[in-house]
Amino acid sequence: MGCFRYNNNKRIEIMKVTNIRYFRTNKGVGYQCETNIEGIEICNDGNGGATYADGKFKYLTKEYTEWDLEDLIDEYENKLLTQ
Repeated sequence: MGCFRYNNNKRIEIMKVTNIRYFRTNKGVGYQCETNIEGIEICNDGNGGATYADGKFKYLTKEYTEWDLEDLIDEYENKLLTQ
């Protein structure tokens, strides 16, 4: 399941955040996000580093910047707030 777009009549899954786990670190808060693409998660270790995608990159159909990933997380969090 998930959202799709089409490119040359080929169905391509668009990554969405489906769950977030937050955790405390000695420098702040980290998070681990499940996505609708099996084997791919979005992470931030909470120690001041960047947000990044992790997992089976062969399933990604595009390159996501840190800001793209943050936007996906914001979209999920805003959806939770409006339910």
